[in-house]
Amino acid sequence: MVSVPGTDVVKMVLVEWVDSCEPEPNAEVELHELPGPQPIYQCGFLVEEKKTHIVVAGASKPDLETFDYVIAIPKVAVVNMQEVITMPPQVRKPKS
Repeated sequence: MVSVPGTDVVKMVLVEWVDSCEPEPNAEVELHELPGPQPIYQCGFLVEEKKTHIVVAGASKPDLETFDYVIAIPKVAVVNMQEVITMPPQVRKPKS
């Protein structure tokens, strides 16, 4: 069972987004080797959604009430976001 601190409903999402790409730090790159934006697929808990960005966590540690593998993604970089599953609170509550 999954429990996410401070939330009533857990949304699992798959986010397709683009990020900048650099082939090698301080590398000399020929014209035919120029990189393009890097497509990224991020799957996890939608922890926060603001006007400018979303925050996705790859893991939740309910005993510590913390998240792990957290990334903030600017909304301008988001190509698509799909809800994978929603788990209502009664499903997430551990058995006593």
